Amino acid sequence: MSRRCWNARRRDALMPAMRRLLLCSALLLAACGRQQDEPAGPPSPTPVASPAPAPSSSPAADLSRYVGAYPTEPTGGGPSFLRQPAVRDAVAAVLPDAALRDLVLGSDVTATPIALVDGKLLAFGCEPHNCGPHNWAIAIRPDGHDAAVCLYDEDRRVARWYPDGAAAAPVNGCPSGE
Repeated sequence: MSRRCWNARRRDALMPAMRRLLLCSALLLAACGRQQDEPAGPPSPTPVASPAPAPSSSPAADLSRYVGAYPTEPTGGGPSFLRQPAVRDAVAAVLPDAALRDLVLGSDVTATPIALVDGKLLAFGCEPHNCGPHNWAIAIRPDGHDAAVCLYDEDRRVARWYPDGAAAAPVNGCPSGE
């Protein structure tokens, strides 16, 4: 077989793989260029935490439809639990640090289904592939009020609830409702 014929066969054999690589590259580039859900604006100062959140003047939400659903999945034609405005507002009221809020309300999370525990919805999340040492939970009444956020970071030795005194400090991680 001539060298020229061998090179043509080799090229023809590599074409499907090259097409797949080109398609994957195009998809990755398209995903990188996507806009985020929330537009980035100028950094805002971190608000000072109040000892107890003020009651919301917004109408009561009905978050009970999220029981049994994963926090990142849209439910009933509406947004996911973590994108629900009542949840986002309640978390913002008790968690003053914007970076921590982004962590708790982010979608890059391993999560368990939302449970109803002691009259509150409990949404648990953790760092993918590192759940034990890095996890968090949101506890909130079905009407969207009386929220609390648990943060557990074994590496930094942080184990607490926001606002202060919302519950006992977690010993081995935040509650998951399981």
